[in-house]
Parts: sequence; C-alpha cells; structure tokens
Amino acid sequence: MNEQLYIAFENYFNNEMSESAKLEFENQLQNDADMQQKFEIYKETTQFLSAKFDSETIAFKENLKAISNDNFSKTNESKSKVIAFTPWYYAVAASVVIALGTWFMMQGNPEYGDFNQHENAYFTERSVGDENLNEAQNAFNQKDYKRAVASFQKVPNLASPELQYFYAIALIETNDYVKAEAFLNEIKSGTSVYKDKATWYLALSNLKQEKLEECKTYLIQIPADAEDYTKAQKLLKDLE
Repeated sequence: MNEQLYIAFENYFNNEMSESAKLEFENQLQNDADMQQKFEIYKETTQFLSAKFDSETIAFKENLKAISNDNFSKTNESKSKVIAFTPWYYAVAASVVIALGTWFMMQGNPEYGDFNQHENAYFTERSVGDENLNEAQNAFNQKDYKRAVASFQKVPNLASPELQYFYAIALIETNDYVKAEAFLNEIKSGTSVYKDKATWYLALSNLKQEKLEECKTYLIQIPADAEDYTKAQKLLKDLE
C-alpha cells in the first residue's frame, strides 16, 4: 500500500472512484490480507465517528484529510499502486490518533462517577448498638447502597444529621433524588459539621441528574474552609 492509502479509503467510502478504479481497489483488497486489516480498522473508526459525533467532528475529520493531502507524497501514475507503509506513515497515523483522543476527551462534561468517592460510615461506634443501623453502616461501607437504603428505612429515628447525611448519599446512589435532597437541604439549613458536606452532595446529586446549572449553584456556595472546597472548585472549573 502507498502513502495515498488514507485518501484511497476516503474516496472509496465517499464513492468518489471511477468504476474501473473501484474494481481495481476491491480486487487489491480481496487479495491483500494486510490491506484488509488496515481497511477494517479504518472502516470501524469512520463508522464510529459518523455514529457518535456531530458536524464539528466531520469538520475536524476534513481538516485531517486536508493535512493528509498536503503531507502524503503523490505517486507516479505509471508505477504500481501497491507499495508498503513506511515508518513515517505510522508516525503520522499515531499523531492523528493522539489528536483525536485529546479532542474527544475535551468534549465531555464531568460525570458523577468522577466524584462519588464517599467516606466510610462509623456512626454505630459512637452510639448504642442497633441492628438496623449496624446493617446500614456495613452495607454502605461495602457500597451496597440498595441494602443500605432498606436498612436505613427500618431505623425508627433518623433525626441525627450524621445518619441523614449517609442515608442521603445512599439515596443518591439509588437514584432517589427527591428524598435525598430533602435530607440534604435540612442538613444544609442547620449548624452541624455536615452542613457544607450536604451542600457538596446537593451539587453531586444535580450532577448525576445532568442538571449542570443547578450543580454550579450549589458549588459556589461551598466556603473556602470547607473540606470539599478543592473538589468543588475543580468540578466548577470543569463545568465552565
């Protein structure tokens, strides 16, 4: 294969080849296993781009094609159309892959899963033993949030901001946002040590629901001396 292979693939997919050139290309493809492999990789990448990204991606891809046209040397028409890839070609291809990867990563918003590293619960160590509380604590620390919620629901009194805080986190994890935010707003309006933590989790609850403007509203309320201030500022920056 020659240095115009990228352009040949593009022309074939875009139906820009003459009938004779197309037949010659397909015959070459059928009889060249190495070319088949590279063709399949190119086809899968092209289909992925077409399915997942918008017109901005198409424009980006066209720019890559223009760069390819400028940098790949033209071959003599009288020479054989089958030449080997050069190391230089692979270096250019690698740089294109890196550029694509960097560009794709820049497109996405931060996600809840980037920030949901919860502290462990230890409330039963500081209170009279209760079977349901003990079960809720163990389930929470094991990240079995569905079981934790079921155990919290059996506790007769959840007036403690600490219990409400961990219960709210488990509720967010199980997508019960309304109930979670009711507890968190109650904690936020109080004076306990969980006040600022509740604000942080109100932001995360909205992030998980992809309510990004609401998320920002809570993030800017977190004071500089709060434990989660640095994370809040990072998230706020990522959302801008």
